[in-house]
Amino acid sequence: MDKSTITIPESFEDYIDATIVRTSYLFPDLEIVKSSKPLSIEVSGLNKVTELKDFRQEFLNILYRERIYSETLSIRKTIYGSKS
Repeated sequence: MDKSTITIPESFEDYIDATIVRTSYLFPDLEIVKSSKPLSIEVSGLNKVTELKDFRQEFLNILYRERIYSETLSIRKTIYGSKS
């Protein structure tokens, strides 16, 4: 079980913390740590290269959905009339 690093595009920096929380729930056996320079995450607990590939795909998908959720929140509040 080596540490693996996944580089994250800088434009997603604001969404990494929420993504790590959500991903940690889905993959409780993994340890996920954010690194700043360069922007990336380190993952411990993966056993195979194929697991890294699958995990990377899942993490980036969750990261992208978190960004879409955050960027469209104000639109949803306007449509549904939320006051907060």
